[in-house]
Formats: sequence, C-alpha cells, structure tokens
Amino acid sequence: MRASNRRWLARKRALSYFLSAFSVFLLLTGCESGSSELTANHDASSAINSQTDKEELVLAVGKMDGGQFDPKKGWGMTQIRLTHSSLLTIDPELNFIGDLAKSYTISEDALTWTFPLREDAKFSNGEQVTAGDVKFTYEMLKEDGIKFDLSFVKSIEATDNHTVVITLNEPRSTFVSQLTEIGIVPKAHYDDHYSQNPIGSGPYKIVQYDDGQQVIMEYNPYWYGTEPQFKKLTFLLYEEDAALAAAKAGEADIVYVPPTFAEQQVEGMTLRIYESIDSRGIMLPTQPSGGKGLTNGKEVEYGNDVTSDLAIRQSLNVGLNRQELLDVALNGYGQKAYCLCDNMPWFNEETVTEDGDVEAAKKILADGGWVDTNKDGIVEKDGRKAEFTLYFSSSDQLRSDLSLAVADQAAEFGIKMNTVGTTWDDIYVKGKTAAVAWGGGRHHPHQLYTMNSSKVFDQGINNMSYYRNPKVDEYLDKALTAPTQEESNKYWKLAQWDGTTGFSGIGDAPIVWLVRVDHLYLANEKLDLGKQPIHSHGHEWALFGNVTEWTWGK
Repeated sequence: MRASNRRWLARKRALSYFLSAFSVFLLLTGCESGSSELTANHDASSAINSQTDKEELVLAVGKMDGGQFDPKKGWGMTQIRLTHSSLLTIDPELNFIGDLAKSYTISEDALTWTFPLREDAKFSNGEQVTAGDVKFTYEMLKEDGIKFDLSFVKSIEATDNHTVVITLNEPRSTFVSQLTEIGIVPKAHYDDHYSQNPIGSGPYKIVQYDDGQQVIMEYNPYWYGTEPQFKKLTFLLYEEDAALAAAKAGEADIVYVPPTFAEQQVEGMTLRIYESIDSRGIMLPTQPSGGKGLTNGKEVEYGNDVTSDLAIRQSLNVGLNRQELLDVALNGYGQKAYCLCDNMPWFNEETVTEDGDVEAAKKILADGGWVDTNKDGIVEKDGRKAEFTLYFSSSDQLRSDLSLAVADQAAEFGIKMNTVGTTWDDIYVKGKTAAVAWGGGRHHPHQLYTMNSSKVFDQGINNMSYYRNPKVDEYLDKALTAPTQEESNKYWKLAQWDGTTGFSGIGDAPIVWLVRVDHLYLANEKLDLGKQPIHSHGHEWALFGNVTEWTWGK
C-alpha cells in the first residue's frame, strides 16, 4: 500500500477516535444535560459500574436495522434469537434442531414438512404461541415476497393448535435454513405498526427503543427455554469509534471492534476472536450501462461499461493480493476468501487460485484489449478508461479500509477505482451502476442462489451485479430443488466452477471475494460467552445465538 495512503488511514483513524472519545466524555460528564441520550448513557454507565448483582449487560456492537423487529422488514437471521422464536435453530455444531418446533419430519418426496410445536411456548404478553400464529407468519411473508422468497410453498396448514404442516410445490434444499430465520409473530397483534411494539416469544422483550441511541431488552418471563443470567440488555447504538471510546470510559461490557482497533488495551476487558464465514468482496456490475431495474422495490439504473468487461473482473481476481489486504485492512484477523462459503461443505475448492500476480492481471487486461496507450497509468479500451466508482458503507471501518487498499492495489495493474463512502440507502440506489464493497456468508448456501441467479433480478438486493449465465442458472436451480443436502452440494459446487464456466473468480467473477473476517469483541474479563459456533455474516448479531448460556464469573 502506498505510504501516502497509509498515513491518510492513520490520520483518519486517530481523528475519528479522538472525536468519538470526546463525544463520549461530554455525555458522561453531563455537558449535554437534559438530553434523552445523556440520561440513557448515564444509566448504562451506572449499571455497568455496579457489580453487586450482575444481571444487566451493556453492549455496543453496532447499529441495529432501524429497530425493525419485524420479519417483513428484514428482521431475520441470527438476530431473532433474542426476541423471537423460529421453528428451528442451529446448534454450535451447525446442526438444525428444534426451537419452537419440538422436532420435524420430511416426507419421502421431500414435499411435506410436519412440525409438532411446543405446548409451553408463549409470547411476551403471556398469550400462547399457536400453529395459527406460525401459519399467519409464513403466509404473510409469502404474500410479501421481498425479504423471504416462499414462492415454492404450496400451503401452510395448522392441523391442530400445536401442529403445522407445510407442503411445497417442489423440493427445496435450502428451506431448512429459512425455518431458522423466520421469527414467528402473533396473528392477533401484528399490523403495519408492529415494529413500534414488537411481541415475540424469544428470551427477551423490547421495553424501550430510542432511535439512533439505544435499545433496551428485558427478560421475557414467559420464555420456555433456559433462563438467562442477564435479565436486561442495553444496546448502545454507537459507531465503531464511539464504541471503543465507551469501552475505555467503562461504559460497556461488550463492544465490537474492527481489526484496526484490535490491539487497543482496555483495562478489565479481553479480546475475543471468533472465526466466521463472513466474507468481504467487491461486487461488480456485469451488464453494460443503460438498464433500468429495481432495488428494494425502487426503480434504479444498472450497468457499467467498464466492469461489464470480463477482463476487468478477472484481472482483479488474479491481481489483488488477498494476504496483503488481510494485513493492511484486517491487521491479519481473518483468512483469504474465494467465495462466500469457503470451507463449507458446498464450497468448490477448485476455485482457489494464485493471487497477487500483477503481471498476470496485466496480461488478462492486454489480452482483453485494455492497454495504457497514453502512459498515464490507466489502461484504456475503445477510448474508454478502466475507471469506475467503488462505494462502501461510510459507517463501516473495515469496508472503508478494505476499499482503500483494493483501490491502491488495482492501480498497480492499470485500474482506477474512485472510492466513495456513503450510506447503505445511497448504495442501494447507485450500487448497480458501480462497484460495491459487498459482504455475505451464512450457515447455509442459499446466498449462492440469491447473489448469482438471474431469476431473482429486482428482488430486494438480490443479484446486485445483474449477473446472468444460463448454465449457472441451471446448476443453481438443480441445487435448490435437490431432495437432499448431499445432492444439492454437488450442484452448488458446479455453479461456482464446472471446469468451463461458473460464477467464481476464475469464471465470470460478478463478485471478487477477497477476505473472510474474524469477528472481534472486547468483553469484560469476567464474562463467559459460552461455546460459540462459527459466526455468520453480521458482527452485530452473530454473537447472540447462545445468549442464555452466558455467565458472569468472579
């Protein structure tokens, strides 16, 4: 990385941390007395400093999804474990086991799924969770069709108060994963304002939400599972710099820290390092400019005349040095990535390639007609420079550092990326016309489909690169409709690379995957976080799957 960029990054981090620390200092010393934020943080600070009866935790692990504790608005994946039940869950060994459902059976043709429900499950208002609530939740999400694709579901039936039978139109190998991600809502109390007063059947209930400041959860006394030691969780909605400042001020028990802050020493806290399948890469539009499509239901433009050239995308896959990116942007906390499912049973190891080869990248570009004719360091083709914008979330330190490092490396073989930090809302509007610092990684392979199938164009934020390959579509469809996980894995691998084509970096490379990040937290040295499974995408919530097992030591 160029020395000037290194110095710029160092100055940016130092200034950002100073401003955040000063902001926290002002809050704690009362310089903004009378504000609701001051009151909230003062209460949190007082709670953490009282260790006589440790039943409360104060956490600063990132921003929440707008407080939208609603599966229809995106409240899904691991975060439902705190406030909602799902039919199934995942254990530390990544096995699918019962949650709200005591068990499940699948018919021989893989079309009929039967779930006997727990009879002791209640919502946080004391009302019993019934099969009718499950039926309502799944039918509501199927009709909505944005956050969860349930179009393959033929029917959902409540055969009695405690039995649900779901019938599919065709086998769906990834359906089991959706069963762990859909939080059940009460039919009698669900409406368009549900997010303002969410009712779930998880171990905690929402008692206060202050937009942009904090979320307070308390123990749900009707919870059917193991009673947690910690009866109150206060989430401080801080950016990463402010979270670290809060830790140093003694204001939080757990804070997420990006790799660039991992070496910071905080008295009474230790660094917890968890391996993840949380991958980061660069999403690249595969279609020429001028197209119109949808993102999250809004009309947007798509396409880019530079990144739609295969030579550009393949040169990045070969030329970018993943180990250097790990060292510079992640301080070594992570692993190289070649897909968003590295080392999982559905990962195709043939896609691992030699990288950091600048000369090979230059040759790919030259063979594709990209040559630096005017000797300005940027290759051109048909009068067009290899120059485009790379967007990243400005609130994400890791994506910021990674994007700067990627742009710096790409310049070595003639590609100019103009890095722009902005909000996710802005990225979703502009992102289909430019490169985006992208991420993903789940305990299941369904994202391989949603990120690469042409059948999900214009659905939510699926397939942002507008990638289309009929052979890949064929493999993805076969993987999705396979009756067993073993058979589906064969097709997931072929979709990545079949020896001739695929969506991996050695193929069409709609997304050049680069690094797999370790999830890092500073946690009070007395806090035992139990046995953590390998984390999925999203450091904000991956930690909480086993929250009822957490304990406070002496």
